[in-house]
Amino acid sequence: MAKKRRSSQFKDSSQVIDIDDARKKRLEKRRRSQKKLAGVRAAEQKVLRPGQKQSRRRRRIASTAIVAVIIAVVGLSVFNITSLKKEQQQIQQRQQELKDIKAEKEEKLKHINDPDYIEDQARTQLRLVMPGEKIYVFPSLENQKKDAKDTQDTTKETTGKEQTDEN
Repeated sequence: MAKKRRSSQFKDSSQVIDIDDARKKRLEKRRRSQKKLAGVRAAEQKVLRPGQKQSRRRRRIASTAIVAVIIAVVGLSVFNITSLKKEQQQIQQRQQELKDIKAEKEEKLKHINDPDYIEDQARTQLRLVMPGEKIYVFPSLENQKKDAKDTQDTTKETTGKEQTDEN
């Protein structure tokens, strides 16, 4: 069954409607219904049992604690991630340094079996000479070495005397 339209209700009626009065009635009706709803809500809030108030408080505290824990966990995770990234960068730098050192060592290893390199190392480190070569030793170089040793010996002796004088 179809609902009657409002216009058909008033079609047969010869009643004259004042628009201002109709608006006032509607506003009053709305205000009354809002007051009833507000009164019911206020009554519901006033009729709270003491346990309900405590349970609300507990819920509020629990939810705050949960949020705080979540924030702490996220913050800790972010801190761990950043520290791990820094450590990763340091490790990558160290790895690059080791690769460079390895390349230098491999280059040196290629030259180790070279006769010129062996001869150069024998001359510089072991002070060897080829048969038939003569070594010339200059006294000025020997004197400088002896003087350096003498100054080291005298500093050791003076520090030893000073220590015995203090005792």
